[in-house]
Amino acid sequence: MKTQRIRAAIAAVSLLAMSGSALACGESLFRVGKGVSFREYTAPLPGSILVVANTEAELALVERLAAAGHDITVVSGSSQIGEKVATQRFDVVLAYFSDRAEVESQISSFSATYIPVAVGRSEESHAKSDYKRSLRNDDSVKTFLKTIHRTLKDKA
Repeated sequence: MKTQRIRAAIAAVSLLAMSGSALACGESLFRVGKGVSFREYTAPLPGSILVVANTEAELALVERLAAAGHDITVVSGSSQIGEKVATQRFDVVLAYFSDRAEVESQISSFSATYIPVAVGRSEESHAKSDYKRSLRNDDSVKTFLKTIHRTLKDKA
């Protein structure tokens, strides 16, 4: 009987020792819900987005938004927004803040929400004061996704 207690105590001590060393080696990253992320970004509410994009950086951003799950349509100028909005339904329109008058006139009779993209600090301050949500052209993909998500959540 005494030997069984000693064996049980040795087993308990060895289990404690092994679990402590496992955490010290970094295996804690492999626990479910901790550490490692399998997908960089995912859109919880995928939406249909019309984007004005011209540069390689803007097109790369568009690819990342599409990879996150959004349905993206790209136009090269704000003058093309009207014909796209008339034939397709969009939840969000991302276009330059400097083209806001033209964009707003083209989407005014549709349900799309315009999120202006500011270039520079002065445009950014005006966009923030004039619109509920705005972005800066050098914001991260994560910031774009969060802003789009909040807009889609408000519309739902």
